[in-house]
Amino acid sequence: MKILLATDFSEENQMLFPYAIDLIRATGGKIMLFHAYMDQIVLGDMNFPDGFSADTYFNRELRTEMKKQATEHMNEKQQQLQQLLTQNNIPNVVIEPVLKGGSPEFELLELTETEKPDLILMGTKGKGRKAFLEGSIAKSLMSKVNVPLLAIPENYTWRTNNDILYATNFGKFEISTIHQLIELTKKHHPIIHIVHLLFDPKDQRAGLLMNELEQAFAAAKDTKRLRFHLVEAKHAATALQEFTENHAISLAAFIANKRSWLHYIFKDKVGKEDFFQLGIPLLAFKCPDS
Repeated sequence: MKILLATDFSEENQMLFPYAIDLIRATGGKIMLFHAYMDQIVLGDMNFPDGFSADTYFNRELRTEMKKQATEHMNEKQQQLQQLLTQNNIPNVVIEPVLKGGSPEFELLELTETEKPDLILMGTKGKGRKAFLEGSIAKSLMSKVNVPLLAIPENYTWRTNNDILYATNFGKFEISTIHQLIELTKKHHPIIHIVHLLFDPKDQRAGLLMNELEQAFAAAKDTKRLRFHLVEAKHAATALQEFTENHAISLAAFIANKRSWLHYIFKDKVGKEDFFQLGIPLLAFKCPDS
């Protein structure tokens, strides 16, 4: 397994390490420890004498210092991750540090295209709450990358995924995506709650589609892990929160769409904030045709 772990070097961001270890424990493989620092700095001052450019002098010095500090932080985080792997007796994992200067989102997208990891792991808040791992960037990446992206809320403590919520709107890629989810989480054999929010109680079509989805997994090996729910809802956020609390959900999964992020899931009834406000890890799968 190859995991692309994006870090901003903050202490809070170390919450990602237990997830990476848990995911890669059984298979071994590679953890790409990624960080991008902004190296496009422009300092100008009209009082500089002719022939002395702030852009060439100060920017060069600042970029050098930023790279030096980022390298030191990367070495520190790599050592911490290696110590955790050793403590957990996981010898078959290689840590590859990847340090880039530039736009974090752009660099991460490029790295994903070239390296083709099995999963991207990142936080939803960044250092100082305005760094590249902030929630808005995670939301943007979810609909752009071609691999599953697991986003962990700031200060969230790792716990075994015993109950997972998968949000469905009965799209044509639901079956293959659910199979992906089963494969990614098979180590813990969690209960996967396949949920559709029913905003119109008279919508008989939803019941028929849920039954079809359930029948598609009737002969599956892990069918006992699946639970199917039609949840009546007036407000998406309230319904999702109540379901999450009542079923002790530790992970919410869904298909993200480039055109309108969650449009593919619940049309205009559910916004992206409804999921992020749950305060639990989010696993996004990109819609294949978006």
